Amino acid sequence: MKLTSLLLCIPLTGCFWVTTKSEGHKLRTDVDDVKGRLDKKEAALDDQINQLKKVLDDATHLLKRNSADIGADVETLRGDVAKAQGLAVAMNTTLNELKTSFDAYKKQNDARLDGLEQRLGQIESGKPSANSSPDDLWKLGNEAYSAARYNDAVEIFKRLTTSFPTHDKADDALYMRGQCYGNMKDWEKAIAAYQLLLDKYPDGQLTDDGMYNAALAAVQLKQCGEARTYLGIIKSKFPKSNVLKQANDLDTQLKKDAKNKAKCAS
Repeated sequence: MKLTSLLLCIPLTGCFWVTTKSEGHKLRTDVDDVKGRLDKKEAALDDQINQLKKVLDDATHLLKRNSADIGADVETLRGDVAKAQGLAVAMNTTLNELKTSFDAYKKQNDARLDGLEQRLGQIESGKPSANSSPDDLWKLGNEAYSAARYNDAVEIFKRLTTSFPTHDKADDALYMRGQCYGNMKDWEKAIAAYQLLLDKYPDGQLTDDGMYNAALAAVQLKQCGEARTYLGIIKSKFPKSNVLKQANDLDTQLKKDAKNKAKCAS
């Protein structure tokens, strides 16, 4: 009984050992195969890691280089911006200066244009403006006189004399007032104008002529004595007068007519 069991035990034990060995061999093969594949995978993974590391290193280097370039570009840009700002300030200053100069020029030019427009208006109308110069008044007065607008001429000449009494045409304007009155046969006003000429401008170039015309106006009023007084002023004060001969001739005639009541009332 014991022997049989032993015999049975031996084959059974041998069978179990053989089966276990075979499976172990296969398992080893599988393990080796798996290990080999794992090694390959590990190698491939290492290779990929190395490639990624290289790419990362390259990217890091490129980033650093680009950062440096960007920094340089930023500095350049800052410099350009600073220059642009400086130019903008300079341009703004220049524009302000130009604007100021233009405003001053425009103001002056506008004033000049206003003056020209006024002068043109007064020339076209034949009447002076508020800003007429003495030369303008003299010209307008003579134009009015030539056009036989004696009342206008009187007012223009009067304004010249009263507004610009020291102007070299002031005495001439006063003389022309007497002429205007004479042309209108307003003898008393003519005499008054010539008398004023003598009082205000005793050394005027036309004062002697004014005295002669005053004598003629007095004759028209039959005031022979007054006429001779004006003629006497010419002979005494203006011995070189261009109207001296006419004055002497008229004085001689007045002497003859002194007692003629039709010609001389006084």
